Amino acid sequence: MKAAAYTLGCKVNQYDTNAMMELLEEAGFQRVGFHEEADVYLINTCTVTNAADKKSRNMIRRLHKSHPGAIICVCGCLAQRDGEALLKTEGVSAVIGTERRRQIVAIVRECLDGKRVDGVQEIGSVYEELRVKTAGELTRGYIKIQEGCNNFCSYCIIPYVRGRVRSRGSGGIYAEAQGLAEAGVQEIVLTGIHISSYGEDTGEELFDLLHRLDSISGIRRIRLGSLEPHILTEDFVCRLKTLGKVCPHFHISLQSGSSSVLKRMNRKYTASQFAGYLDTIRRTYDCPAVTTDVITGFPGETEQEFQETRRFLEEQQFSRIHVFPYSERKGTPAERMEEKIPVSVRRERANDLIELGKQLEYNYAERFIGTVQDVLFEQAAGDGMAEGYTDRYLRVHADGIPGALEKVLLQRCENGILYGKR
Repeated sequence: MKAAAYTLGCKVNQYDTNAMMELLEEAGFQRVGFHEEADVYLINTCTVTNAADKKSRNMIRRLHKSHPGAIICVCGCLAQRDGEALLKTEGVSAVIGTERRRQIVAIVRECLDGKRVDGVQEIGSVYEELRVKTAGELTRGYIKIQEGCNNFCSYCIIPYVRGRVRSRGSGGIYAEAQGLAEAGVQEIVLTGIHISSYGEDTGEELFDLLHRLDSISGIRRIRLGSLEPHILTEDFVCRLKTLGKVCPHFHISLQSGSSSVLKRMNRKYTASQFAGYLDTIRRTYDCPAVTTDVITGFPGETEQEFQETRRFLEEQQFSRIHVFPYSERKGTPAERMEEKIPVSVRRERANDLIELGKQLEYNYAERFIGTVQDVLFEQAAGDGMAEGYTDRYLRVHADGIPGALEKVLLQRCENGILYGKR
């Protein structure tokens, strides 16, 4: 029998999808592309915004319309949040939330026997061990190290659908990294819902995990997923610098450069404290890449508060900014806040910061023109060129070979891409 999957949302969702699909493959199912004919389809949903809900539901309806006889299993965050209603949706055979994913084979078999399965259960306190054995990419593999979040930011639904922090044992992570290295993966990316909280529930420490992974031969780079600023203490950053494989690339969630907005968001720092963490990184690493996320038009955001954010971004010279206009999320404290900002203003402010971000990204990339950088090539880019990334996640086109780590002289930057030659 054939199985296919479609993933909405984040890298964690993609990891979960791959883990479930590998379990189905081990049980004898043949994995095919989502747009091919299959007997079983998984849709791994996202519920981070109301728009994500709509997109997930639309995908379910379209899939049933195009494949009316197929088994459709709806998984992920929207299933966890609204599983009962989803199970009543025409064409849906099973719902599985953010637990019980290891039981995907048994659930699918029940569906094949003609049953409708409600696989959503209360989120537990122990990490559900999932494993991905193949990367799906030539050079880079993602490894999930934890689940859940304890922060409860006022705009975010994720702690309610992913639960509290549960950390994966370092032994399982190490074994998965070793397996990926043996499969030819050279770069691993540690991902999770809130990786800065890794080990808070088990007593393990993120640095100790990184130190262990740093010893794996075959792994050339270790890249960290999104971090919260509180982890970037002087001690942690200095110890991190001793690990030669950890990339000098830090994605640190800011959300706003205005301390008053940060307080309404229930973030755990002020703008000046955030700047202090960035200073620690920049004093320790040579020209590190520091990227971030920003939300515009959060309830009550005045023009002055927006300008505070804009100035902060300019002053801190981020290498890349991911900008999102605020989107209401039903069930969060922010949804109940007054002084909603018009959608047009949210978008206008977002567009302003996107343009600023393009300039900051170019400014950062330009600093490396004329330098020689190690580039891990990932895929062909046409015209005899290959595309790859530096350790600082600068995108490069040069005469490389996919799968190879090569030294490249960077010569110019156009449209966010550095061009060079070996």
